[in-house]
Amino acid sequence: MRKEALGVAVAVLMVVSLGAGYLVGSGRTSTVTSTTSVTITTSDAYEQVESAYEAHLMQLSSRNVDALPSEYEPNATVEFTGSQAAGPGNYTGASDIKILWGSFIGKFTNFTLSNEYQSIRVEGNFSVVNSTFDFRGYDSAVGMLNGSVVAQDVYGNVGGSWLIVRETWNFIQFNGQIPTVIG
Repeated sequence: MRKEALGVAVAVLMVVSLGAGYLVGSGRTSTVTSTTSVTITTSDAYEQVESAYEAHLMQLSSRNVDALPSEYEPNATVEFTGSQAAGPGNYTGASDIKILWGSFIGKFTNFTLSNEYQSIRVEGNFSVVNSTFDFRGYDSAVGMLNGSVVAQDVYGNVGGSWLIVRETWNFIQFNGQIPTVIG
């Protein structure tokens, strides 16, 4: 019986408090603003960057040229170094990066990455992914293409998402020739 009486008393107090607040504040509008801050721990950042990089490699392997630019910060840079056959150069911004991937992996009927190794280092709002992998592709006009890459991807935390700020592919082995677009 006491528990029921206590429950009723609490309910009555809540109703009275709400009613009094309504009467006192009648005719006034109030806005309550709440700010929530999220702290990303190093282990959270590591897992998020690891997941972002894994998704990046999957987009490359599936030749999803339209989705790749969304993985980059708007002023990101991709640099190809090493083999002249790979077309060394710097590509900055989403449109240039999309053109790069379209002319590199988009020309093949298949493109795969294998033997991938990676290490991730988190430093505040930036993370560095160092990796090595082999690649293989096929195009009916050019034939087989394969090689090995030592890559570095620098991720930045942009609005709570880890996006690539700078990516470097150093082609340590390259067999084949990139098809060119004439036109």
